[in-house]
Amino acid sequence: MVAKRDSEPGNGAGPLGRAADAYQVARDRTYSAYETARERAADVTREAADQIAIYPVAAVVGGLAIGALLGFLMPSSRRETELLGTTGRKITDAARDAAQRGFEAGKEQIDELRSKAAKTVGDAVVEVVGGSKD
Repeated sequence: MVAKRDSEPGNGAGPLGRAADAYQVARDRTYSAYETARERAADVTREAADQIAIYPVAAVVGGLAIGALLGFLMPSSRRETELLGTTGRKITDAARDAAQRGFEAGKEQIDELRSKAAKTVGDAVVEVVGGSKD
């Protein structure tokens, strides 16, 4: 039988063994964290795809709104100002107006959905309370 020396990796004794053990633990944890992150990313991607399939118009409107917001937040360059001049300002104003109208339309739809939901819940409560008397 051959005895392991204290300095050999993997036996936990000596500096090399402890370093090898620490490396293996770090490697295992890193792999576990990677797998967890990969699974979570796949879940989020699947959920996003499901939501886009259910609400495609909302996805398009949301994408346009995010694009307009990013375009609004990015500073214009001197060359862009020279090339576009008043046209650029008109486009910016039109985009700002469209975003505002979209926001107002979305707010109206949310208010409408809220009132429909409140009515539905109210009707359900009346039905349950009314039904319990029978």
